[in-house]
Amino acid sequence: MKTGISLSVSLALSCSAVAQAQKVSGPPVFNIFELAIKHDKKIAYDSLAEKTISTSVMGESGTLAMYSAKNKMNPSAVYMFEIYADGGAYDKHLGSMSYKEFLRNSPYILQTSLKRKIVVVPQLLVDKKIVQSNKTINNFVIVDVKPAYGQAFRQIVLPEMAQSIKKEVGVLAMYAATDKANPGRWYFYEIYASEEAYQAHRLTPHFKEYIEKTAEMTTYKEAVAIEPGLLMNKGGLDYGIE
Repeated sequence: MKTGISLSVSLALSCSAVAQAQKVSGPPVFNIFELAIKHDKKIAYDSLAEKTISTSVMGESGTLAMYSAKNKMNPSAVYMFEIYADGGAYDKHLGSMSYKEFLRNSPYILQTSLKRKIVVVPQLLVDKKIVQSNKTINNFVIVDVKPAYGQAFRQIVLPEMAQSIKKEVGVLAMYAATDKANPGRWYFYEIYASEEAYQAHRLTPHFKEYIEKTAEMTTYKEAVAIEPGLLMNKGGLDYGIE
């Protein structure tokens, strides 16, 4: 989404160069949507997603981040990742003109019968201000953890993610959530400045330790191959369950 990237950069540069810390008092709302674009509506979807994301993040104080991504294997399959400061902020977004416009246009662009919301409970949401470039990448990983290891897995993975965002310049966002209906299923959404930054992350001691210590704790891992559309956030979000 070339136009989205250029718009993201110009809007980001119009803001403060250093993001203010977004410390939230209660649990933020983290939404993951799986959508399907009608076969001849990809350009229309890009335009609508770009407008919705830019208007919402820039114009709504409680909308902390919105990211669009496409499945590399099937560009008609798309994802939206959204973060709101709290339930009230999400309700305000649902009443906004940008969301109403999205709803009004979505039946012509999306296969609405295939829309799915993954209902999750945020565990760790940390990020930096993102200024997207053609090198920016994002990852979406699904992991099933054995019931006996739920707490142990949490105590390993969350500190590793917190270290990554703190110590690695190229790590831009680390988000972890569990499935509300199935707490053993974890969803990880991550954003890196480049492929090089991601590969450097995989070589860090804290990442290697995480892989080693959790090797026997999981029953399923899936890295969903996605590529970024428009990625926008306010930056500085720091939320985690103790």
